[in-house]
Amino acid sequence: MRLNINHSKNNIIGGFKLPYSLNGSPHNRSKWVDENDTKEVENLTGGLFINYLRKIEKRQIVYFSHNARDENKNPDIFIHFEGYNQSVQITQIVLNDYLKKFNQTKKLCIKISKLIAEIYKPSIKINIQIYPPWGIEEPTRSSGAVHKRAAKLIANTISENIGTLCSERKYLNFHLDKKIFKNFADGYNLFPVPHTHQSNYFGDNNVYVDYEFDDIRISEEDIHNSVNKVYNNKNGGNSDILLIWGDRNHLMGTETMIFKNLQEKFKNSTFKSVYFMCFENIKKVEKRMIFCSKVCETK
Repeated sequence: MRLNINHSKNNIIGGFKLPYSLNGSPHNRSKWVDENDTKEVENLTGGLFINYLRKIEKRQIVYFSHNARDENKNPDIFIHFEGYNQSVQITQIVLNDYLKKFNQTKKLCIKISKLIAEIYKPSIKINIQIYPPWGIEEPTRSSGAVHKRAAKLIANTISENIGTLCSERKYLNFHLDKKIFKNFADGYNLFPVPHTHQSNYFGDNNVYVDYEFDDIRISEEDIHNSVNKVYNNKNGGNSDILLIWGDRNHLMGTETMIFKNLQEKFKNSTFKSVYFMCFENIKKVEKRMIFCSKVCETK
């Protein structure tokens, strides 16, 4: 377990570009903790936090316990030290604008995948990468009729080329008629996923679609607004410590920028100390990495 923060990137545009992997996309895999299960979150993050305090800050901690009355900005857990206790409030930071766009795009990828599979379901796993015109940063809104036309065309293309896709592992590229599809996309490619691997795209029935979901931009404004939301919701609470945690799969390499924004925002905090923790919220990972560091401390 690694307990520090030392990232060099200030921002990131997009995510993974690998079309497939042994375990598939982290966005498709089971989560380590359910964000909607308050007690489960408290158990996991509380346990990780006291481990950090013991190993890094060399604090003499006996155990932690839950607070049955954790509403109205009251503590979520109590950390029991030798001879005294400290109260902790736990909250998650989410890049709200990015997550909203990501979920919208994921939903569209799944929709197109289902439309394709309704027409033709291939015998092998096929990745379909649909790329919007150059100069368009993110997928544009388009009608359901356009999605159906694209799905029918792609399904027919897979059917016509299934022999090549089964025998050769290479990209097959196709253009779309600008008069018909306009700004929806310039074209698409097909690529067979090795049978020993899983697609990193979204879909089912051997049809997986990437409609630029991994090129959604994260803005500094989104980071700033997300930090402000945590501050406005939690500052003035009745706890000694605020523990802010995030899922690295959705923070997308912006941890350093988030940390700096938290430092600036919480320098006049009502909490005695504020900490930032992040980890990949995936149940099974090859090497579990936990990052945690103190944001600020009120003297």
